[in-house]
Amino acid sequence: MKKALFAAVLSGLLGLVSLPAAASFVNFYNVSGWTQSLGGGSISVNGAPNTIRLTSSNDGDGPDYTDMTIKAIAAGTVSFNWSYVTSDRDGPSYDPFGWLLNTVFSQLSSDAGARNQSGKVSFNVKAGDVFGFRIFATDSSFGSATATVSNFAAPNKVPEPASLALIGLALAAAGLVRRRR
Repeated sequence: MKKALFAAVLSGLLGLVSLPAAASFVNFYNVSGWTQSLGGGSISVNGAPNTIRLTSSNDGDGPDYTDMTIKAIAAGTVSFNWSYVTSDRDGPSYDPFGWLLNTVFSQLSSDAGARNQSGKVSFNVKAGDVFGFRIFATDSSFGSATATVSNFAAPNKVPEPASLALIGLALAAAGLVRRRR
């Protein structure tokens, strides 16, 4: 009976400890750790750690992807805000923006939407998944589009000090129970 009660208490305490999200492009998700595939476009990390910007190609050289990707270090939720503006004379359908998860593209910008668009998105990843952002120039002509990513958060591998303290308390309680026996 005591073992079952102890196990339930310990499990409850450890259940309160979750892996915090890394806020912005810092630590494990520092912009220097991301892979950039420019495909005729450009990526500006000048606003990091708060924002990054992806701009689609406008070199007249056909379809091009501009991607920024990284491997998830832990399971959890990725979230970010995005804003999009296109100068393509034919509108946003020629330069869609979205996110990638293991090479699968999920479009965020609306093809039939306004030239200026924005939103917030979140999706789940597993440790080892490759995720990121993509802006795609379908024709690389008549103007480019730029997407700005901000308020980025992703699962972190290292618990914060408060989480470590909670784990320490749980382990100390386990030691006391064993010692009393």
